[in-house]
Amino acid sequence: MTLLPMTPASTDAFDALPAQPQVLLVDDDEVNLLLTGIALRERGFRMTEASSGERALEVLRAHAPDIIVLDAIMPGLDGFATCRAIRALPGFENVPVLMLTGLDDDASITRAYQAGATDFFVKATQWSLLAGRLHYLLRASQTRLELERSKAKLARAQDLARMGSFDWRRGEHGGLLMSSEALRVFGFGPHERLSLRSLLRMVPRDERRALMRQLHDAARSSSVLATDAPIVLLDGRQRIIHVDAEPEFDEHGQAAGYTGIVQDVTDRRQAEDKIRHLANFDALTG
Repeated sequence: MTLLPMTPASTDAFDALPAQPQVLLVDDDEVNLLLTGIALRERGFRMTEASSGERALEVLRAHAPDIIVLDAIMPGLDGFATCRAIRALPGFENVPVLMLTGLDDDASITRAYQAGATDFFVKATQWSLLAGRLHYLLRASQTRLELERSKAKLARAQDLARMGSFDWRRGEHGGLLMSSEALRVFGFGPHERLSLRSLLRMVPRDERRALMRQLHDAARSSSVLATDAPIVLLDGRQRIIHVDAEPEFDEHGQAAGYTGIVQDVTDRRQAEDKIRHLANFDALTG
């Protein structure tokens, strides 16, 4: 496989990276270890070196690098086994691992990815290209961490607001997909699967027909849906759920389903009812 030169990133792209990223370099060949270490130091990296997979695991138990450069072919614990062991260490599930291989074949590349490598690099003396690849992986890793943090903050905000999202698709291969926060709104665990039919059964019988008619009308005309629905949770508690959904269309302009949010608005509705009562009725005489 031929490696193509990467398009240089802007200086701003690396502003958030460590000034001198810490690299753990693992290679049983002393000459390769020396030359690669010197080349990366000259390009602004701080280096820790290990001459075997076993030694690398010892280093990682006391030291957490920003990125790991790992030779694939080594005696004893080879790079593939070492990578799997690294991924099993607590806190190292997402540390970028660049696998160095002298074998430019699909089988070795596939093995590297299956072992948990983030990317691979064919061994060569193209030190600037190697340094560029490391910077790219570091930036990609940081972006991924920022996305994970944003997702966690959003999930927390939705949880506090008693809100969650859902996606419903038409057809035999469609169905209802709900976020863990949406499942929690209905009193279910994050890994449970619910159908639209089972959710409708939670609506009291005397309210269910009107709600189903509203859903059918919205689906038939592909219009926005905004409604409140009373439900009874499995533990018997009565709640009011607000549903806000917009239609989704496929590439042919045909209605494909809906995406939206559900929110427990019971407390808000009770407060509104109390305010309305206080505004219209005398507090002493009722």
